Amino acid sequence: MAISLSATCNEPLWHRFGMGLSVLCLVHCLALPWLLASLPAVALAALPETLRDNEWLHAALIAPVLLVSGPVLLRARPGLLRTALVLTAFAALTGALFLESELGEQTLTVAGAALLMAAHWERLRQAHPH
Repeated sequence: MAISLSATCNEPLWHRFGMGLSVLCLVHCLALPWLLASLPAVALAALPETLRDNEWLHAALIAPVLLVSGPVLLRARPGLLRTALVLTAFAALTGALFLESELGEQTLTVAGAALLMAAHWERLRQAHPH
Protein backbone atom coordinates (compact mmCIF):
# COMPACT_ATOMS: atom_id res chain seq x y z
CA MET A 1 0.00 0.00 0.00
CA ALA A 2 1.60 3.26 -1.12
CA ILE A 3 1.34 6.46 0.86
CA SER A 4 -0.31 9.18 -1.21
CA LEU A 5 0.51 12.82 -0.59
CA SER A 6 -1.90 14.24 -3.13
CA ALA A 7 -3.53 17.62 -2.69
CA THR A 8 -6.56 15.92 -1.13
CA CYS A 9 -4.60 14.30 1.71
CA ASN A 10 -4.81 15.44 5.28
CA GLU A 11 -1.61 17.47 5.26
CA PRO A 12 -1.80 18.62 8.91
CA LEU A 13 -1.88 14.99 9.96
CA TRP A 14 1.35 14.31 8.02
CA HIS A 15 3.03 17.33 9.60
CA ARG A 16 2.00 16.20 13.06
CA PHE A 17 3.23 12.68 12.27
CA GLY A 18 6.56 14.12 11.12
CA MET A 19 6.79 16.23 14.27
CA GLY A 20 6.05 13.13 16.34
CA LEU A 21 8.89 11.24 14.65
CA SER A 22 11.20 14.16 15.39
CA VAL A 23 10.15 14.10 19.04
CA LEU A 24 10.88 10.37 19.16
CA CYS A 25 14.37 11.07 17.80
CA LEU A 26 14.93 13.70 20.48
CA VAL A 27 13.64 11.49 23.28
CA HIS A 28 15.74 8.56 22.10
CA CYS A 29 18.87 10.66 21.74
CA LEU A 30 18.51 12.45 25.06
CA ALA A 31 17.00 9.69 27.22
CA LEU A 32 18.90 6.58 26.16
CA PRO A 33 22.35 7.75 27.32
CA TRP A 34 20.90 8.70 30.71
CA LEU A 35 19.09 5.39 30.97
CA LEU A 36 22.19 3.40 30.07
CA ALA A 37 24.33 5.47 32.43
CA SER A 38 21.92 4.80 35.27
CA LEU A 39 22.05 1.03 34.86
CA PRO A 40 24.52 -0.76 37.08
CA ALA A 41 27.69 -1.82 35.30
CA VAL A 42 26.89 -5.50 35.86
CA ALA A 43 23.49 -5.22 34.18
CA LEU A 44 25.00 -3.27 31.30
CA ALA A 45 27.65 -5.91 30.76
CA ALA A 46 24.95 -8.58 30.67
CA LEU A 47 23.08 -6.86 27.82
CA PRO A 48 23.68 -8.21 24.34
CA GLU A 49 26.03 -6.15 22.17
CA THR A 50 23.13 -5.22 19.86
CA LEU A 51 21.42 -3.39 22.72
CA ARG A 52 24.57 -1.72 24.01
CA ASP A 53 25.59 -0.45 20.57
CA ASN A 54 22.46 1.11 19.14
CA GLU A 55 23.86 2.36 15.81
CA TRP A 56 21.43 0.08 13.97
CA LEU A 57 18.54 1.89 15.65
CA HIS A 58 19.74 5.29 14.43
CA ALA A 59 19.98 3.97 10.89
CA ALA A 60 16.54 2.34 11.13
CA LEU A 61 14.91 5.55 12.43
CA ILE A 62 16.21 7.68 9.57
CA ALA A 63 14.19 5.81 6.93
CA PRO A 64 10.70 6.70 8.24
CA VAL A 65 11.86 10.24 9.05
CA LEU A 66 13.03 10.77 5.46
CA LEU A 67 9.98 9.08 3.97
CA VAL A 68 7.47 11.09 6.00
CA SER A 69 9.16 14.46 6.38
CA GLY A 70 10.74 14.76 2.94
CA PRO A 71 7.65 14.55 0.74
CA VAL A 72 5.30 16.49 3.02
CA LEU A 73 7.77 19.32 3.65
CA LEU A 74 9.19 19.73 0.16
CA ARG A 75 5.98 19.77 -1.84
CA ALA A 76 3.94 22.85 -2.79
CA ARG A 77 6.72 25.42 -3.30
CA PRO A 78 8.62 24.96 -0.04
CA GLY A 79 10.65 28.16 -0.34
CA LEU A 80 14.32 28.65 0.38
CA LEU A 81 14.05 28.67 4.19
CA ARG A 82 12.11 25.43 4.50
CA THR A 83 14.23 23.71 1.85
CA ALA A 84 17.39 24.76 3.72
CA LEU A 85 15.92 23.56 7.05
CA VAL A 86 14.97 20.17 5.62
CA LEU A 87 18.23 19.57 3.75
CA THR A 88 20.31 20.67 6.75
CA ALA A 89 18.25 18.42 9.04
CA PHE A 90 18.63 15.42 6.73
CA ALA A 91 22.37 16.07 6.42
CA ALA A 92 22.73 16.28 10.21
CA LEU A 93 20.75 13.10 10.84
CA THR A 94 22.59 11.15 8.16
CA GLY A 95 25.99 12.59 9.08
CA ALA A 96 25.50 11.56 12.70
CA LEU A 97 25.63 7.92 11.61
CA PHE A 98 29.24 8.32 10.50
CA LEU A 99 30.68 10.09 13.55
CA GLU A 100 32.84 8.20 16.01
CA SER A 101 32.26 10.76 18.77
CA GLU A 102 29.17 10.03 20.87
CA LEU A 103 28.83 13.72 21.73
CA GLY A 104 29.10 14.71 18.08
CA GLU A 105 26.55 12.08 17.09
CA GLN A 106 24.09 13.25 19.75
CA THR A 107 24.61 16.89 18.85
CA LEU A 108 23.91 16.31 15.15
CA THR A 109 20.91 14.09 15.89
CA VAL A 110 19.34 16.61 18.26
CA ALA A 111 20.03 19.45 15.82
CA GLY A 112 18.55 17.49 12.90
CA ALA A 113 15.42 16.51 14.82
CA ALA A 114 14.93 20.08 16.07
CA LEU A 115 15.32 21.49 12.54
CA LEU A 116 12.74 19.03 11.20
CA MET A 117 10.32 19.95 13.97
CA ALA A 118 10.83 23.63 13.11
CA ALA A 119 10.22 22.96 9.41
CA HIS A 120 7.02 21.00 10.14
CA TRP A 121 5.81 23.70 12.52
CA GLU A 122 6.55 26.46 9.99
CA ARG A 123 4.74 24.58 7.21
CA LEU A 124 1.78 23.73 9.41
CA ARG A 125 1.39 27.37 10.49
CA GLN A 126 1.74 28.56 6.91
CA ALA A 127 -0.81 26.11 5.52
CA HIS A 128 -3.32 26.38 8.38
CA PRO A 129 -2.94 29.75 10.13
CA HIS A 130 -5.74 29.29 12.69
